[in-house]
Order: sequence, then structure tokens, then C-alpha cells
Amino acid sequence: MATTEAQVLLKLVVNKDTNKVLFAEAKKDLVDILCSFLTLPLGTIIRLVEYESNKGPVTIGSLNSLYHSVAALDDRNLWRQGYNKEMLLRPRNTAADFCNTLKVNIDDTPPRQTFVSPGSFSESSQNGFVHDVAIFVITDDLILMPKPVDYPRLAILRDLGIKGPFSLKEITVDVTKKKVLDLLKCSLLSKSCLTDLLLENKTLIQRPTFFSGSVENNSEITFPLKLFIRKSDGKVLYGLGPKEIADMLFSFLTFPLGGIVRKLGGNSCVGSIDGLYKSIVDMNDELYFMSRLTKNRLVDPYLLLLMPLIRFESSTTNEGKGCQHWARGVVLMQCLNILKASMTSTSALTTGLAHLLSEFIGCSSHDDASPSHDDASPSHDACLLDGVPSAEEIASSSSSDESDSACSSDGSDSASSFVFI
Repeated sequence: MATTEAQVLLKLVVNKDTNKVLFAEAKKDLVDILCSFLTLPLGTIIRLVEYESNKGPVTIGSLNSLYHSVAALDDRNLWRQGYNKEMLLRPRNTAADFCNTLKVNIDDTPPRQTFVSPGSFSESSQNGFVHDVAIFVITDDLILMPKPVDYPRLAILRDLGIKGPFSLKEITVDVTKKKVLDLLKCSLLSKSCLTDLLLENKTLIQRPTFFSGSVENNSEITFPLKLFIRKSDGKVLYGLGPKEIADMLFSFLTFPLGGIVRKLGGNSCVGSIDGLYKSIVDMNDELYFMSRLTKNRLVDPYLLLLMPLIRFESSTTNEGKGCQHWARGVVLMQCLNILKASMTSTSALTTGLAHLLSEFIGCSSHDDASPSHDDASPSHDACLLDGVPSAEEIASSSSSDESDSACSSDGSDSASSFVFI
């Protein structure tokens, strides 16, 4: 006998004229699933969004590239004893105990083997996130709010600031595992998630957005990084840095989404995630969540994060005619800006350090007003003006800089240097 696929119900209230979802009504099963998105580590998210579903595989900023670069590394040469890249590619969900009872769970990470004494965890910590006593309203951009008992839909529309006149229709959707996967993709890329979920054939495309804002910074740890920048447009072509920067970038894959949004001050610029996060923060702990601990697992999870300060030192060089289009400097990065940019841009270094790079390019342009090198000088970099340098040219730059103190000011040896594109 065939096994029936697990599913939950979602009621959509739709504008008949535009086919746009105005809001949805859902119970615990669906709301727990939405909440669980905030518990997923970035490595798990990237693995999931590349799976086939009605929306097809999608790309999230630079994270897909980071994920696949980790997958391509050799365990034998690059990982400490007791560690391996599976810890990054299939990171553990620290809130797995709260997700195990989800009616539809898309996280396929193997469960952690643990032994605990009876009564170590309260019963509520094993039963999802919200109480099974409320109906929730979900807006098209995934803002959650409890629905008062017997509250009319026209009043909900008024509270949401949605003005008519228009005719409404109700659509009941059976949310299967494939649709939950679609919903995750929509939440990361769209401000109209429920409408996009309803319109299955609509292609999801990430629209790059990045707004500088205040982020937590309670560390004085700094790392050196040498950047190679194309002067014509200020784009970072690649960088050279020690293993500490590689560790920092790789560790992004282990961070839960909710913890990242918190560290970024609720301003991740990722799809509808910020609105979902804030609406959960604003909900009453005692009335709607299983416990305060449960809510904290969503909005304030433990996050081990290095947060370097920024320092920028000019060190421009011109190594031949083609290198007139390059600037080389030393950057001590603010890793949260890089993290934020990696979730929305395919040029994470350029975007995350844009405010510093623009100042540096302006200074170096002034310095370069002097006559250029002799035309007979080699121009091996000319082919790089419109693209990313080849592997051979990057390797050449790396080897030529091994003795450069700017690249190893912390005393680390050249064997621990990494190239970042």
C-alpha cells in the first residue's frame, strides 16, 4: 500500500482580478515550518535550494559558489584532524530538537547521535515552536501575526492597509514537501512569497540589494587581506589572505539564518526573511510560543562569529601597461559586511567593501596621473580588464607575493594562504 505524502493546509485569500495573494490563514503545522526556516544553517539552505522543485534550483548571492568551492577542496590537505568538510556542507541544525516533529520537514541533514537522561528536555521543546491554540495571518511577504477569534477578513485587510474595492476568493493549498521547498526559495528571493508560491511557473530571480547599516561588532580581531582591484570599475578580481580568512568565510555555512539576521540588526536584505524575523520577535512569548527558550532558538541562537574591525592601507602598484587598471591594497575586513553581501550579491567582496574601495580607487587614481610605463613593458594583465583572471595568473600573483609582509603580517607561512575570488 502506497504511503500518503505528508502535507499541511494553507488558506489563501486572493484578489480575483490580479490573482495576488492578499494574506493567508494557517495553523501551527504551517507556522512551525515557516519558523524553522530561521533555524537552517546557510550550508543546508544552499543544498536545499539547489534541489529540483516547481521553482527549480536557485542561486543565493555568492553562497552557492562558496558552498561548491568547499565541496571541491581536498580533505587530506586542508582540514584539521577531527574535522572535515561535511561539517560545512551538511552542518548540524542546533534547533533540530524543535524541528523533529514538523509535519513536513525539508531538512535532510542526518540527525545527531546524542544520549540524554530522561527528563533532560521539557516536553514542549520536542513539539515545534508555537502553541496549537491560535490561527495565524501570514502576509504575502511572510509577516506573521495572530488572528483574533472571529475577526472578519475585511478587518484584517484594513489592518494590513490593503484598500479595495476588489472581489476576494479563497484557495486552499495542500502544502507538500516540494511546496515547502518552493516556499523556502520564495522567502529568500521574493517580497511576494505566497503569490509566487501560487504561481508555480513564475521564475525566481534575485534582485541584488545591499544597504549599509549598523551591525554588532564586539571584537578587535583583525585579519590581513590583499585585494586585486580592477580600476576601470572598482571590481575586486581576487584576494590573497591567510587561513583565518578562509576559516571565517567557510564558517558562514554553519550559521543559522535567524542568527545572521540578528547580527545584521534585522537588515539582511534577503527576500522576505527580515519581515518574518521581526514579526516573530514582536510576538508575545507566553501567548504564542512553547517557551521563551523556543523563541530564542529562532531569533537569538548561539552564533560563534569573528567580527574583525576595518583598516585600509594604500599600497598601489603598477606592474606593466595592463596593470594600470589594477590597484592593490591591504584590507582588514569587517566580516559581517562580507557575510551580508554574500547573501545578496555575486560579487561579495566588491559589494561588502564598497565604501572602502571607492575611497581607495579615488586615491589611487590621483596617484596614477603620472605618465604610464613604457609601451614596451609587458601587458600580461590586459586580458583581465573585462573578466576574472585565469588560474595561472592568480597562482603567479600568489607565488610572487609569498614574501610580502602585507600578506602575512601575522607571521603565518605562505602555505596557509588562500585565494578568494
